[in-house]
Amino acid sequence: MIRWLCLLCWMVAAPALAHGGEEHGEASPPVASARGDAHVLGATGDVFEVVLEHPEHGEGGRTPVRVLVAETDTNAPVLGAQVELTLTGPSVQKLAPKMDSPGVYLADAELPVGAEFAAVVTVTRGDAVDVLSLGMVHLEPEEHASAQGSGASKTWLLALAAGVGLAGIGAWTLARRMRRVTP
Repeated sequence: MIRWLCLLCWMVAAPALAHGGEEHGEASPPVASARGDAHVLGATGDVFEVVLEHPEHGEGGRTPVRVLVAETDTNAPVLGAQVELTLTGPSVQKLAPKMDSPGVYLADAELPVGAEFAAVVTVTRGDAVDVLSLGMVHLEPEEHASAQGSGASKTWLLALAAGVGLAGIGAWTLARRMRRVTP
Protein backbone atom coordinates (compact mmCIF):
# COMPACT_ATOMS: atom_id res chain seq x y z
CA MET A 1 0.00 0.00 0.00
CA ILE A 2 2.80 2.40 0.93
CA ARG A 3 4.57 1.64 -2.35
CA TRP A 4 1.45 2.54 -4.31
CA LEU A 5 1.16 5.78 -2.35
CA CYS A 6 4.81 6.60 -3.09
CA LEU A 7 4.32 5.80 -6.78
CA LEU A 8 1.20 7.99 -6.92
CA CYS A 9 3.00 10.90 -5.22
CA TRP A 10 5.92 10.55 -7.60
CA MET A 11 3.63 10.54 -10.64
CA VAL A 12 1.86 13.68 -9.45
CA ALA A 13 5.14 15.50 -8.73
CA ALA A 14 6.97 14.32 -11.88
CA PRO A 15 5.65 17.11 -14.15
CA ALA A 16 7.24 19.68 -11.82
CA LEU A 17 10.70 18.16 -12.31
CA ALA A 18 13.17 19.55 -14.82
CA HIS A 19 12.14 19.28 -18.45
CA GLY A 20 13.20 20.92 -21.67
CA GLY A 21 11.81 22.86 -24.54
CA GLU A 22 8.54 24.11 -23.10
CA GLU A 23 7.66 27.71 -22.55
CA HIS A 24 7.45 28.68 -18.89
CA GLY A 25 4.91 31.46 -19.14
CA GLU A 26 5.52 35.13 -19.61
CA ALA A 27 8.98 36.51 -19.05
CA SER A 28 9.40 38.77 -16.07
CA PRO A 29 9.11 42.43 -16.95
CA PRO A 30 12.41 44.18 -17.68
CA VAL A 31 13.99 46.16 -14.89
CA ALA A 32 13.41 49.86 -15.29
CA SER A 33 16.46 52.09 -15.28
CA ALA A 34 16.69 55.37 -13.42
CA ARG A 35 15.62 57.17 -16.63
CA GLY A 36 12.75 54.74 -17.27
CA ASP A 37 12.49 52.20 -20.05
CA ALA A 38 14.65 53.27 -22.97
CA HIS A 39 15.35 51.81 -26.40
CA VAL A 40 19.11 52.02 -26.93
CA LEU A 41 20.98 51.75 -30.24
CA GLY A 42 24.70 52.17 -30.81
CA ALA A 43 27.44 52.12 -33.41
CA THR A 44 31.19 52.65 -33.53
CA GLY A 45 32.96 54.38 -36.39
CA ASP A 46 36.58 55.21 -37.18
CA VAL A 47 36.53 58.46 -35.20
CA PHE A 48 33.33 58.58 -33.13
CA GLU A 49 31.18 56.24 -31.10
CA VAL A 50 27.44 57.04 -30.95
CA VAL A 51 24.60 55.82 -28.72
CA LEU A 52 20.98 56.78 -29.40
CA GLU A 53 18.37 56.59 -26.62
CA HIS A 54 14.63 57.14 -26.83
CA PRO A 55 11.65 55.96 -24.75
CA GLU A 56 10.56 52.41 -25.53
CA HIS A 57 6.87 53.12 -24.90
CA GLY A 58 4.81 56.19 -25.62
CA GLU A 59 1.70 57.66 -27.15
CA GLY A 60 3.38 58.94 -30.30
CA GLY A 61 4.02 62.51 -31.37
CA ARG A 62 7.04 64.52 -30.24
CA THR A 63 9.44 62.10 -28.57
CA PRO A 64 12.69 63.11 -26.87
CA VAL A 65 15.79 61.58 -28.45
CA ARG A 66 19.20 61.60 -26.80
CA VAL A 67 22.41 61.12 -28.81
CA LEU A 68 25.60 60.35 -26.87
CA VAL A 69 28.82 60.98 -28.80
CA ALA A 70 32.29 59.91 -27.68
CA GLU A 71 35.71 59.50 -29.29
CA THR A 72 36.37 55.92 -30.36
CA ASP A 73 39.99 55.85 -29.16
CA THR A 74 39.62 57.46 -25.74
CA ASN A 75 35.87 57.18 -25.07
CA ALA A 76 35.97 60.86 -24.07
CA PRO A 77 32.76 62.86 -24.62
CA VAL A 78 32.82 64.94 -27.79
CA LEU A 79 32.39 68.70 -27.33
CA GLY A 80 31.21 71.06 -30.05
CA ALA A 81 30.48 68.52 -32.75
CA GLN A 82 27.86 69.00 -35.41
CA VAL A 83 25.44 66.07 -35.08
CA GLU A 84 22.76 65.28 -37.67
CA LEU A 85 20.23 62.50 -37.06
CA THR A 86 18.28 61.25 -40.08
CA LEU A 87 15.23 59.05 -39.47
CA THR A 88 13.89 57.34 -42.59
CA GLY A 89 10.57 55.52 -42.46
CA PRO A 90 7.01 56.57 -43.31
CA SER A 91 8.53 60.05 -43.48
CA VAL A 92 12.09 61.40 -43.56
CA GLN A 93 13.19 63.53 -40.62
CA LYS A 94 16.49 65.39 -40.51
CA LEU A 95 17.16 66.45 -36.93
CA ALA A 96 19.99 68.62 -35.61
CA PRO A 97 20.38 67.65 -31.94
CA LYS A 98 21.73 70.45 -29.72
CA MET A 99 24.48 69.86 -27.16
CA ASP A 100 23.05 69.65 -23.63
CA SER A 101 26.29 68.70 -21.86
CA PRO A 102 29.65 67.32 -23.00
CA GLY A 103 28.91 64.41 -25.34
CA VAL A 104 25.12 64.61 -24.85
CA TYR A 105 22.97 65.97 -27.71
CA LEU A 106 19.16 66.31 -27.46
CA ALA A 107 16.40 66.56 -30.08
CA ASP A 108 12.68 65.83 -30.48
CA ALA A 109 11.54 63.40 -33.17
CA GLU A 110 8.05 62.81 -34.49
CA LEU A 111 7.59 59.08 -33.79
CA PRO A 112 4.15 57.59 -34.47
CA VAL A 113 3.36 54.46 -32.42
CA GLY A 114 4.21 51.27 -34.32
CA ALA A 115 6.15 52.95 -37.15
CA GLU A 116 9.79 52.04 -37.72
CA PHE A 117 12.52 54.42 -38.80
CA ALA A 118 16.07 53.63 -39.94
CA ALA A 119 18.41 55.87 -37.90
CA VAL A 120 21.63 57.28 -39.38
CA VAL A 121 23.85 59.75 -37.50
CA THR A 122 26.44 62.01 -39.09
CA VAL A 123 29.00 63.47 -36.66
CA THR A 124 31.34 66.24 -37.82
CA ARG A 125 34.07 67.91 -35.76
CA GLY A 126 36.70 69.85 -37.64
CA ASP A 127 37.97 67.61 -40.47
CA ALA A 128 36.75 64.41 -38.79
CA VAL A 129 33.46 63.00 -40.13
CA ASP A 130 31.69 59.71 -39.33
CA VAL A 131 28.42 58.46 -40.78
CA LEU A 132 26.97 55.71 -38.61
CA SER A 133 23.93 53.50 -39.17
CA LEU A 134 22.28 52.77 -35.80
CA GLY A 135 19.45 50.43 -36.75
CA MET A 136 15.68 50.75 -36.38
CA VAL A 137 13.95 53.25 -34.09
CA HIS A 138 10.37 52.47 -33.05
CA LEU A 139 7.89 53.43 -30.36
CA GLU A 140 5.61 50.79 -28.82
CA PRO A 141 2.21 51.56 -27.25
CA GLU A 142 2.05 52.16 -23.50
CA GLU A 143 1.80 48.96 -21.43
CA HIS A 144 -1.01 48.58 -18.97
CA ALA A 145 -0.66 46.93 -15.55
CA SER A 146 -3.83 44.86 -16.19
CA ALA A 147 -1.91 42.71 -18.70
CA GLN A 148 -0.43 40.78 -15.78
CA GLY A 149 -2.39 38.30 -13.71
CA SER A 150 -1.65 34.69 -14.64
CA GLY A 151 1.70 34.75 -12.78
CA ALA A 152 0.11 34.24 -9.34
CA SER A 153 -1.87 31.17 -10.42
CA LYS A 154 1.27 29.60 -11.91
CA THR A 155 3.11 30.22 -8.65
CA TRP A 156 0.39 28.47 -6.67
CA LEU A 157 0.46 25.53 -9.09
CA LEU A 158 4.22 25.22 -8.73
CA ALA A 159 3.96 25.42 -4.92
CA LEU A 160 1.28 22.70 -4.93
CA ALA A 161 3.43 20.43 -7.10
CA ALA A 162 6.43 20.99 -4.81
CA GLY A 163 4.29 20.19 -1.74
CA VAL A 164 3.03 16.97 -3.29
CA GLY A 165 6.60 16.05 -4.21
CA LEU A 166 7.79 16.64 -0.64
CA ALA A 167 4.89 14.55 0.68
CA GLY A 168 5.90 11.77 -1.69
CA ILE A 169 9.50 11.86 -0.48
CA GLY A 170 8.28 11.81 3.13
CA ALA A 171 6.03 8.80 2.46
CA TRP A 172 8.85 6.97 0.71
CA THR A 173 11.25 7.66 3.62
CA LEU A 174 8.63 6.49 6.14
CA ALA A 175 8.05 3.30 4.15
CA ARG A 176 11.79 2.53 4.12
CA ARG A 177 12.06 3.04 7.88
CA MET A 178 9.07 0.79 8.55
CA ARG A 179 10.60 -1.96 6.45
CA ARG A 180 13.87 -1.80 8.43
CA VAL A 181 12.14 -1.85 11.83
CA THR A 182 9.88 -4.83 11.05
CA PRO A 183 11.78 -8.11 11.81
